[in-house]
Amino acid sequence: MKKKLLIFIPIILLLFVILFIFDTRLWLTARNLIPPNYYFIAQLITNWGLYIFYAIFVALFVYSFIRKNRKLTNFCLAYLKVQLIFSFAVVRFLKIVLGRARPGHGTEFTLFSLNSSYNSLPSGHAADAFVSGVFLYYLLRHSKYANYRFLPLIYAFLIAVSRVFVSAHYPSDVAAGMSIGILGAWFFVSRLSNEHN
Repeated sequence: MKKKLLIFIPIILLLFVILFIFDTRLWLTARNLIPPNYYFIAQLITNWGLYIFYAIFVALFVYSFIRKNRKLTNFCLAYLKVQLIFSFAVVRFLKIVLGRARPGHGTEFTLFSLNSSYNSLPSGHAADAFVSGVFLYYLLRHSKYANYRFLPLIYAFLIAVSRVFVSAHYPSDVAAGMSIGILGAWFFVSRLSNEHN
């Protein structure tokens, strides 16, 4: 895992820097990609998309209790920990400390801002979606539904990108959120794998 992290982290940092340089242009381009008649789709995904992931994990948690499946219960508890630690605590901390303006509010950073208009970096939706996506990828990969394992990641990507389309985040905000979600989920999932080997 350490070797993979040594490769993954520099690639993500490079991607983040490139996106950061072209953020405003990329955001404006993305915003204009969706015809006005179809804008509601991006709005629907951004507002309600995460609830599908939440419903799946609630159902898994209930199922694990009914079936007394300790492995699945531990899996669901690990998911909850990652959501609380990475998608909530780490993301919220960085949003407040960095205080980056959201699209339409400028490009500056207002350090230690509690104003939601200046809590753009990183994207909480992107982090949340990718924690869910990576956990479901792992679960499907080790099941009879392995052929569908990439669907949660594709869906997570749609949720993350919708944040740019609806002008809630710049592309680099989304990339940062995705990275936090992937790294957090990856760390916990790899520990689960080691425990069961």
